[in-house]
Amino acid sequence: MGIKSAISNRAKFLYDPRYRHMYLQRRVVGLKERNAAADRIVAQLPSYVNLPQASDTFERLSVDGYAMLPDLISPQQVSDIRQYFQACLAFDPYRPDLGKFNAPDGVPKGTHVAHFDHLDVVSCPHVLAVANNPIVLSAVADVLGAKPTISLMAAWWSVTHGERAQEAELYHRDVDDYRFVKLFVYLTDVDDESGPHAFVRGTHNIDKLTNIRRLSEEEVALEFGRENMLSFSGPAGTAFLENTYGIHRGVPPKTRTRLLFQVLYSLVEYVGGPKRPVAKFTPAQNGVALDRYVNRVYLR
Repeated sequence: MGIKSAISNRAKFLYDPRYRHMYLQRRVVGLKERNAAADRIVAQLPSYVNLPQASDTFERLSVDGYAMLPDLISPQQVSDIRQYFQACLAFDPYRPDLGKFNAPDGVPKGTHVAHFDHLDVVSCPHVLAVANNPIVLSAVADVLGAKPTISLMAAWWSVTHGERAQEAELYHRDVDDYRFVKLFVYLTDVDDESGPHAFVRGTHNIDKLTNIRRLSEEEVALEFGRENMLSFSGPAGTAFLENTYGIHRGVPPKTRTRLLFQVLYSLVEYVGGPKRPVAKFTPAQNGVALDRYVNRVYLR
């Protein structure tokens, strides 16, 4: 790490509470200790009215670490969202110096993922309605133990590159908060050739391989069994919730690009989200009520 980077990180730690929380919670590696810390935070957060019809989703999240959501989004909504992002410029988060470019056709050589910025994502039709689906929020609240915070909404292309897997294309655990859940929505058809998401069932509850690092397929198989190494394929509109403290990865696409929308629900604000809200609050989208607290990171 260079001197400038070290100074920048120290300043963020001192003056941005999101960074302080991130760095401190990442040092807590045991499940028992992480859950105890989460419970202390939950005691200070708003409660949430849970819906009985979300109980099955919560149960599957609790036991397996993921839950499929077959009726979350309509084909027309998927089409609208995909067309919107096809008209937006994207960027490489690992090489921001490249600036913005058309994706997926104009992606620079060496780029593995092409993301969209916060304002473009929150301005996309339907995304707030999808992120605030009552069943989703209720199931997530049950997992968190409190009213969720939408800390990050992201959309990106995973592109064919023919290079070795890197970063999140390798097995790992997310450590975004003491307790958190993510929503995934495929916006293009996904099969084995187009980068399916992979998850190791039940590992969100297993206190092994918890150090923050990338993991090989062999050590994951040896520790947890290949029968638990799942791959999620499906047509555009396939959606699922996942506790990504469990071991997972985004498989690199081989022949076709993949467009995905993701939402992070956490206890407190995450550093990846906007530092200040980027859009004006509205009480509803597509008939789905929007809660000011849940959406405060994006909506002012």
